[in-house]
Amino acid sequence: MFIDTHAHIYSEQLLEEKNEFLERALRANVTTVLMPAIDTQSHKSMLDMEAVAPVTCLSMMGLHPCSVKEDFKQELDLIGNYLEQRKFVAIGETGLDFYWDVTFKEQQYIAFKQQIEWAIQYDLPIVIHSRSSTKECIDVVSQYTGTGLRGVFHCFGGAWRKLKRLSTRGFIWVLEG
Repeated sequence: MFIDTHAHIYSEQLLEEKNEFLERALRANVTTVLMPAIDTQSHKSMLDMEAVAPVTCLSMMGLHPCSVKEDFKQELDLIGNYLEQRKFVAIGETGLDFYWDVTFKEQQYIAFKQQIEWAIQYDLPIVIHSRSSTKECIDVVSQYTGTGLRGVFHCFGGAWRKLKRLSTRGFIWVLEG
């Protein structure tokens, strides 16, 4: 029995193949697929996918750092509404991404910290995207020591000593590859 901890199977590119994907996953003993949110444009298709396979596909709720733009506060408001209405398996995908564009770097920090606050408030793990920002993500997470914050670092490209530091704080990691 396996769990896929990070699959955007609801994305437009994969939507036509969703039934085939789910069948292949079940044949490979993947019983649960955790689906990270990207932004409000993707929430409907993610939640629809969960409705099709409610035992297999579980939704997270969050704002991906690459989707943090000038309208990020409205995005966060909508995410906050979702979190008030129902339970999700995690907050995510959140974090910082300094690989493609740093135009909204300050806003990424604000969005990341808000989502951490929600993870603590709702006692949910977080899924952290940390592409080209591992040190910065660890620095932010370190501000919440002792709060029960826990989760997964996705797209982790840091050094071994950083992994050890994170593992003592309730985090696991998924290496780039």
